[in-house]
Parts: sequence; C-alpha cells; structure tokens
Amino acid sequence: SQIYIACQNGRVDQALSLGFLLCWIAGDLTNFVGCYLTNQLPIQILTAIFYVNMDIIMISQFVYYKLKNQKMTKCKVFQ
Repeated sequence: SQIYIACQNGRVDQALSLGFLLCWIAGDLTNFVGCYLTNQLPIQILTAIFYVNMDIIMISQFVYYKLKNQKMTKCKVFQ
C-alpha cells in the first residue's frame, strides 16, 4: 500500500532518504544471503526475495520521482 500511495502523491523523494533506502536494501540482501547459505525453508527464501524486490521498487520510485520533481522545479524557474 505504501508503494501505491507514493505513486498517487508523487512525493517519495521527500518522504524517504536515499541513505535510508540503501540501508534497508542492505539489510534485506543480507537476510536473503543468510537464508540461502543456511538452507532455510523455501518460504523463508521466497519472503527474503519478495522484500528485496519491494526495496528495488521503492528505490526505483525514489529515483524516478526525484528526477521528475527536479525537472518540474527547473521548468517552473524558467517560466
């Protein structure tokens, strides 16, 4: 639901910092590696993969809206 709401209002770049998102994905990646290396149950590995994918989507949203909002700000300055 957070991803959907972020798409609606287009303010992901103001709500979260890139550093926070990178720390978040680092934690989820280490969780996935730990699950894989210790031969956890398949559902645990799939859950870890799911979280990494959600992190990638959130980082992609952050970058997209950051660039979009910067472009809109530049266009407003020149008007």
